[in-house]
Amino acid sequence: MVTRVDAALPIRALTVTDVYAMLDAGILSEDDHVELLDGVLVEMSPQGPPHAYALRELTMLGAPVAAAAGLRLTIQGPLDVGSPVTLPEPDFAIVPVTPIDRHPSGALLVAEMGNTSLAMDLGLKAQIYAEAAIPEYWVLDVKRREVVVHREPAGSAYTDVHRFGGGQTITAVAVDLVVPVASLV
Repeated sequence: MVTRVDAALPIRALTVTDVYAMLDAGILSEDDHVELLDGVLVEMSPQGPPHAYALRELTMLGAPVAAAAGLRLTIQGPLDVGSPVTLPEPDFAIVPVTPIDRHPSGALLVAEMGNTSLAMDLGLKAQIYAEAAIPEYWVLDVKRREVVVHREPAGSAYTDVHRFGGGQTITAVAVDLVVPVASLV
């Protein structure tokens, strides 16, 4: 469903606290496919086969790396980016160990498997992750069969952005992860 909003209308941004209250009240359930981005609940795209395949492969490569470094791997779970109006749910993130009563924060690597969500993944989400000072952000461009690697966050942007194709290998900067792009596409 598409909703149009007149830009002249006063809009109240939702907060992370509002979303928790909506969950507690049963307005939202854990099965709702939404994430909070800049105060707006955004519907998450369903996974097509290439998305699911790439996520499985990246998970298999990332899990032993995270475990060996004393870190954790989170798959499609909430990530605390330090904003009261944003709680993204990246497809893949390597994060520090987090207590049971909090969402992970301080991610070292975040990845999104972009297909129908590619514009948001390369736009708004890149800005959100840069503002959170996440050192490395990968976006799989399913249609081009490439991975767009963002590094060196500065303010609301990454200053180092490169595309890696099927014959190339990506070596992460903050964790000991090496990924042949061909294994994801």
